[in-house]
Amino acid sequence: MRKITLLLSLLALLSLFHLDTSPPLWWDEGWTLNVARNWVERGVYGQLLDGSLQPPGLSAAFPVVAQVALSFKLFGVGVWQGRLPGVILISAALLVIWLLAGRLYNRRVAWVTLLLLLLMPLNEKLHPILIGRQVLGEAPMMFYLLLGYATLLLALDKHPLWIVAAALFWGIALRTKAQVLPFWVVSMLLPVVLTLYRRWWRQLVIVLVGFLGAWLAARGLDFIQSWMLAGKPVPQAALEGYYGMSALVPALHIRTWALVSAVAFGLAVIAGLIYAGWQMLKGLRQEPADKTAEIIRLGLWGLAASWLGWYVLLSMYWPRYLFPALFLGNLFAAALFYDLTASFNLRYTIQQASSVLAKRVFNRRSLGAMLAVLLAAWTIGVSGLILTISYPALSSDAVQQTAQYLASQAPAQALIESYESQLFFLLDRRWHFPPDQVHVQLNRRSLLDAGTAIDYDPLAADPDYLVVGPSAGEWQLYDSALESGEFRLLSEFPPYAIYARVR
Repeated sequence: MRKITLLLSLLALLSLFHLDTSPPLWWDEGWTLNVARNWVERGVYGQLLDGSLQPPGLSAAFPVVAQVALSFKLFGVGVWQGRLPGVILISAALLVIWLLAGRLYNRRVAWVTLLLLLLMPLNEKLHPILIGRQVLGEAPMMFYLLLGYATLLLALDKHPLWIVAAALFWGIALRTKAQVLPFWVVSMLLPVVLTLYRRWWRQLVIVLVGFLGAWLAARGLDFIQSWMLAGKPVPQAALEGYYGMSALVPALHIRTWALVSAVAFGLAVIAGLIYAGWQMLKGLRQEPADKTAEIIRLGLWGLAASWLGWYVLLSMYWPRYLFPALFLGNLFAAALFYDLTASFNLRYTIQQASSVLAKRVFNRRSLGAMLAVLLAAWTIGVSGLILTISYPALSSDAVQQTAQYLASQAPAQALIESYESQLFFLLDRRWHFPPDQVHVQLNRRSLLDAGTAIDYDPLAADPDYLVVGPSAGEWQLYDSALESGEFRLLSEFPPYAIYARVR
């Protein structure tokens, strides 16, 4: 325990280096940072549009904003301060999954789980450290989810009252990311069915109390949020078509890309989940030696497998939507490698795998070792290729340079039009940006229907400056305004371009 704590503490410390520029501050983070800053500095909970208060909009959920605001209170307002909670919580999540893997399997599986999570993510957007270095909901969600399962384990093994803590942590997780609810429900229903099937009445009661308690904790957090923000927030309007653009997308080309992404980035995890599912089904024929381990394994398996299934069958193919399934699923991938390689025996694995090619030996041991070699080669190869290609883009201070230029060149009362929320956080100026519904329209036009109309006029607010960055540039939001001749280019800090209004 001392070694893993020291290792992850050192990892968290190293993660603080260049925290403000690596990875570059981006669109999703900006909305959350702005709400947290407005809450701390102005006492209002929402976005500011040309000085007027707007709903929190595309910001992360309240628990994420709250942890960022607390960091701002303690250390001041800034990029690294906003990202600090994520670094701490993802490091803690790695520790908890290491502990769970050691309890559910053994210490070797625990270390390989950590190795897979840190060294073999097949996309920079799936690396837990890079996820934690951003102001996103994934790191806190994963931490609270895993802490819920860890305290459920204590409730089953030690004292039933631990289930109160489990319910509290799960309740926070449910309010941290709206996506988690259906998959967490699956992860709870499977242990309920298992305990009913095996007539483990004590375990059934504990799981059901945790299930219902988490719902009560989530509702309680809603009341706490309402009390803390009394009179501060602006009512949030629902986004029309949002789920059809992100969570329930039946389009064939999207489903194809989601399947390709899942296989390319998660082949070892898919194999591990299939193997673990088969092992658990086979284990139903006999009474297990460890009831608690079987319940927790089934819950984690249900969460990872259902999330992966949603990603392949319905979700938009964005890699970040795949992250939770892969983070949890690496535990089962490590267990698969453990069994295929005779407890990670390198000499045995090489001998058995080579016998397939050299001696045409086809049995369970040789084919299993060959599968382990192929999965490892695929994972390491693809990971190395993608990270090599994307590494140059993992650090940039272009947004900071853009903010500094505007701070020195734009008059204090100038109105700046942009859809780069990260700039709003870095600069005290009057900003104007499109309504949140335009975000849905832009994604639909770029991903689903090129004929989607964008109901927004960039000139309606009569801006003095226009800043086009990576998000608006990719969406081509301001192309018509630039083509109209209303703006002239002032300066560029790629991928940001600053334009002045032609008056």
